[in-house]
Amino acid sequence: VRCLAGGPSRGGGGRRCRGAAWQCGGRVGQGDPSPVLPHTLCEETFASPSPSARWGTGCHPTTRLCLEWLSDAIQGGEHVLDFGCGSGVLAAGALALGASKATAVDVDAEALVVAAANLELNGVEQRAELLHVREVVPGGLVPPADVVVANILVGQLVRPSMVCSLCANLAPGGLLCLSGVRPHEIGSLKEAYGTWVEWEDWMYAEADPGVGGEAYWGTWARLVGRRVATPEQTAMLSEHAVS
Repeated sequence: VRCLAGGPSRGGGGRRCRGAAWQCGGRVGQGDPSPVLPHTLCEETFASPSPSARWGTGCHPTTRLCLEWLSDAIQGGEHVLDFGCGSGVLAAGALALGASKATAVDVDAEALVVAAANLELNGVEQRAELLHVREVVPGGLVPPADVVVANILVGQLVRPSMVCSLCANLAPGGLLCLSGVRPHEIGSLKEAYGTWVEWEDWMYAEADPGVGGEAYWGTWARLVGRRVATPEQTAMLSEHAVS
C-alpha cells in the first residue's frame, strides 16, 4: 500500500519514515489461497501535516497489528468498514488483499481527502466509499460490513455511540478488530462491547515500536471478536445507541 499520510506537508516537503511502512502485494495467482503478508519498505517518503503525526504511514505498531490481521482475515469478497480511517491505509490494504468493497469513515475532512488520494494512488478507489462520521448511522450500511476495523484511541472506542456504530453496521458473525489501545485498556473494551461480541482471544496480539519508533513508547494491543446478533441483542443495541 503506497501511502501519503496526513495530507500535504506544512513543512514544505516529505518526511522520512524509518519505521515499518507497509505494502500489500497482489496474490500470486488467481485462486491462490496463500496469504499476502505486508512487508517493510524502508526509507519511504511520506507527506505529513506535522513531524509528530505518524498515524497512517504504516510506522505505528497498531497499523502493523491491523494489517497483519487483515492479511489473514480477508479471504476475498468482503465488505470492510475502516472506522477512523485516517490516511486510508487499512482500507487500501484490505482492498489490495481482496476485499470487494471498503467503506472508509473519519471525523476529519482533511483525512478523507488524503484517504481518497491514497486509494487512488493504489488503484482501488473504484471499490471504496468515503463517508464523514456524521453520515454513518446505526444499521445504515447496506449491506452491512463483513469486517470492521477501528484503530482509534480507547476514549473514543468505548463511547456508547461508537459501540453502536461499529456493531450495528457489522453483519451477524462478522469480525470486529479494535486497536489503538494499550494492553491495560483491553478490559474496558471487553466490557463496552461484550454484550454484542464474542471475543476471539486467540487473535489477540501485542506489538512494540520498531527501530525508529521511539515516539510510540510502550506496548500496543489488538483485540478481535465476532458479532453476535440475536433479536434481543439487536434491540438492546438500538437502546444503547441513545443511552
